[in-house]
Amino acid sequence: MKNHDSKQSADALRTDVETVLKSVSPEFHSLSVDLNQILKVSNNPAVVSALLFKLVQERQETNKLLSQLNEKYDQLMFEWKTQKAGFSPLNPLLQSSAPSPETRELKKNLFEVLPEQDQMILTLVDQKGKVDAEIVKASLGYKGLNAACQRLNKLFKEGYLKKIQSGKKVVYLANH
Repeated sequence: MKNHDSKQSADALRTDVETVLKSVSPEFHSLSVDLNQILKVSNNPAVVSALLFKLVQERQETNKLLSQLNEKYDQLMFEWKTQKAGFSPLNPLLQSSAPSPETRELKKNLFEVLPEQDQMILTLVDQKGKVDAEIVKASLGYKGLNAACQRLNKLFKEGYLKKIQSGKKVVYLANH
């Protein structure tokens, strides 16, 4: 008889809890009803699998949204930095092949947009007056000359450095 009494008191308590939840927060009550239904069948592996699958789908959607937000943030920061520096893809001063004093001044403002390695190379050129691939390789810790040569050529093509070739050796100077 005790078993029957405890079952009745548990049912009464559950009814009281449901009544209180309905009055306090109908939205939470509807969620708890869903949870109660899930808990009743949670010992079934198929239900657990379905819940995990849904969780994975939601996580993928969240990651996709975060990725899109990061891309948009990066794009906005790039636009903001280039506008701050006076750079515009439509600016004819930056499109000429021989850099004018105005172009060089605008490109000086772009120094902060350059990758860290390029900034380090330009600092090295300012300190030493001239550099070659060997010096850049040793200073930046590159394993081979190829990476140093590529960086130096890139900076030359962008108008940051002057290039002087003497025999097989190529020396780079600051383009002031």
